Amino acid sequence: MEKINWTRVFLCGLVAGGVWTLLSATLLAFVGGDLLAALRDGRQSQSVPSGGLHLFLLFSNLGAGVWALWLYTAIRPCYGPGSKTAVRAGFAWWVIVSMQSAKWVALLSIPPTAALAPLALTLPAIVGATLVGARFYEK
Repeated sequence: MEKINWTRVFLCGLVAGGVWTLLSATLLAFVGGDLLAALRDGRQSQSVPSGGLHLFLLFSNLGAGVWALWLYTAIRPCYGPGSKTAVRAGFAWWVIVSMQSAKWVALLSIPPTAALAPLALTLPAIVGATLVGARFYEK
């Protein structure tokens, strides 16, 4: 069994998380208007989100990227290195993100139709971010 290079997992995971952060922000700007409006309407406080919240979201995206690269390296012995394995890891990341998002949609009584477009478009974005991180890992 191949030993995992933890330094590379961490650094390439940060790359994947950074790519995901950029792609998710872009997706929200273009197709997430209904979702963001529903979130704003459902908030108790109408205050502007703090810098601390943005920092938390950034670090959680970076952490998710590290998790995705760990998953990629963990399943490599079974599926082999390369893009097919990265797509599998990215799909697993998307499933976890989607289940968590679905819980918040239900808890906050957000109309599911507001979340469908962002949810569907995050699949290629997350898979793409995982592919980028895996490519750096393999080099």
